[in-house]
Amino acid sequence: MIVVVNQDDIYFLLKILIPLSVSIFVVKKHLAYFLLIVYLFSFTETKQLFKTANLVEHFILHKAKNPDFSVYAFFKMHYFDKTVKDADYKEDMKLPFKTHDCYAVSVNLATPPKIFEFSFECRKLFLEKKQHFTYSESYTSSKISSVFRPPIVG
Repeated sequence: MIVVVNQDDIYFLLKILIPLSVSIFVVKKHLAYFLLIVYLFSFTETKQLFKTANLVEHFILHKAKNPDFSVYAFFKMHYFDKTVKDADYKEDMKLPFKTHDCYAVSVNLATPPKIFEFSFECRKLFLEKKQHFTYSESYTSSKISSVFRPPIVG
């Protein structure tokens, strides 16, 4: 059977397949981004970035109390110095990366049965092969010894 494909058929297939493959790639890329974001916000401390608004609001509050208060002084006071329980301690704990949340809890509801037994047949994978081999120090071959014989005068 001989199949003849002309050039117009090839161009038609390429016009269909190339946009289809590009759209599949775009879907895969968006799915990868979505799964990465779900992972980061589920299992890492990235969700602390949602508290950035609290950080800005708390800085503005300190700046209103003391106009000479700098960003460096704010970060030094809240992140580098020892934590002091003062009047705004609860607000300080709402800042990002001040507390650590651990929500990774595993609950296993499946209980094993009270009687648990199994049996399996253990087959030998390798059979032991008995070798019939003897070795003797005094073994000499007449063919080999004839080569190494000293010359005979005679």
